[in-house]
Amino acid sequence: MNKILKITFNLILAISLFSCDSRHAQEKQADKLLADIQMLIDQNSLNSAKIEIDSIHKRFPMLVEKRRIAAALEDTIIRRESARSQVYCDSILPGKIHEMDSIQKNFRFEKNEKYQEIGNYVYKTQQTENNANRTYLKTYVDENADFYLISNYCGGKIEHGSIEVSSNDLFAHTDTISSSDPNYHGFDDGSLHFEAVTFKNQADKGVIAFITQSTAKQIKVTLHGKKSYIYYLSDADRKAIVETYHLWKVKKDVVQLQKEIKKASFRIEQINRSKNKIKSGK
Repeated sequence: MNKILKITFNLILAISLFSCDSRHAQEKQADKLLADIQMLIDQNSLNSAKIEIDSIHKRFPMLVEKRRIAAALEDTIIRRESARSQVYCDSILPGKIHEMDSIQKNFRFEKNEKYQEIGNYVYKTQQTENNANRTYLKTYVDENADFYLISNYCGGKIEHGSIEVSSNDLFAHTDTISSSDPNYHGFDDGSLHFEAVTFKNQADKGVIAFITQSTAKQIKVTLHGKKSYIYYLSDADRKAIVETYHLWKVKKDVVQLQKEIKKASFRIEQINRSKNKIKSGK
């Protein structure tokens, strides 16, 4: 029995010594890796540094203290990237806002305070009250930089759910919207029948880009439904669509830059708050 206990003790001792040697070797490897990460950060090779940080977490899951240091280095990287992003966006934003304001001079801002939370920018020639009883394509951009294409139709009932624009052998076609969809609106007003079909953002499937990029003198518009209806885009509507598309692109840039600035500021604030909690022992 004593012999068995002695063997067991020696075995446990050997395992403990091996484990200590192994942990010591791992700590040395982790320290070397942490030094390399710091050097990469000093060189602004932040993506490479992040890869090495991931490596520490994967290779040394039991070295909690080393992983904590790695996490702190990751915070340094996030703070540096966020500060860089903030400076870059801050430098571009004023120019984009100036460009947006210049374009918006040709638009009217429409918002019904009782029914609308978000207002719309409508080109001056496409205001609703000036286009009653007319079949045409209307576009507008809202305050959130969402783009809307509306097919307004007046005539015999066709229940159209899609638009095709074409010139020569080239064409573009929107998504198809059913008559039961909230984006479809059809009604009769005495002897006239009206239909309005709304396509938001990518639902236009490149129709707007086709119109803005087309150099053809005429663009044919085909409304597809239970029946089809064909007409040609007027010069005034083409200009309105091109100007609205331009406003949309710039407005999207402004909204995205504002989001990036806000996100960068939040990340920096979050890291600073976390560090302050650690320092205060909370």
